[in-house]
Amino acid sequence: MRAAIVILIIFGVTGGCYNYNPLTTPSPEPGSYVAVTLTDSGSQELAHYLGPNVFVVRGRYLGDSDGGLLLSVASVELKRGNELSWEGETVALPNGTIASLDVRRLAKGRSILLAGVGAGGLVAATLAFTLNGGGTPLGPGRSRPNPQ
Repeated sequence: MRAAIVILIIFGVTGGCYNYNPLTTPSPEPGSYVAVTLTDSGSQELAHYLGPNVFVVRGRYLGDSDGGLLLSVASVELKRGNELSWEGETVALPNGTIASLDVRRLAKGRSILLAGVGAGGLVAATLAFTLNGGGTPLGPGRSRPNPQ
């Protein structure tokens, strides 16, 4: 039972729900996960770095440089809606190419709901598969079979 609780806690921590919220400070905290939406002209300007038709760039914010916003890219989303994974390459996004900047934050309400559903499912599965020996009791004139 303790192993199940540990697994549930790990699932709750790693399987949380996230929202992207507009940035409310002048710049995000270094290391925070961000989504940068590019302008149309910025998408064309950065096509030789990011690929054609990139609409959103997601990754870890590293800081600012003379070249613009430094990002360790985790994925890019194309205008068609396809998402392509990256391996964390560092890219500088000039400020003029950025339409909006959103920061990923934990959605507490949905994460708590997810953890509650997971815990309920774990309890239901445990109860469903628990063997409690509820066989037919021996009555008068019935004996146990001989072990062979």
